[in-house]
Amino acid sequence: MDLDQRGRDTVTAGARLALDRWAERLGAPADPEPGLLALLDQHTARIRAALAATTPVHLAAYADGVADAAAARGWTPSVVADWRRAPWASVHVLAACVLARHAS
Repeated sequence: MDLDQRGRDTVTAGARLALDRWAERLGAPADPEPGLLALLDQHTARIRAALAATTPVHLAAYADGVADAAAARGWTPSVVADWRRAPWASVHVLAACVLARHAS
């Protein structure tokens, strides 16, 4: 079943909201330092390579999947005080959030 435009817009808005909540939960910096930007670039490249499409809907599903898999291994999502020492999962989920900001 194909969604009409209003339905697609609603789903996309929900995905963007979910990713915004992830960014808040992780304490995403408003003005990331160059070191974090470089790290995010590496993670976004991995995400682009892993996904056929990088729409907000795909990215939200991907971020939730990464978070679920990491939580199963003991990761707990929380505000990151020092992004230089952030867990891989936190940086990877944040990278999905960053990609979504630029996705159509």
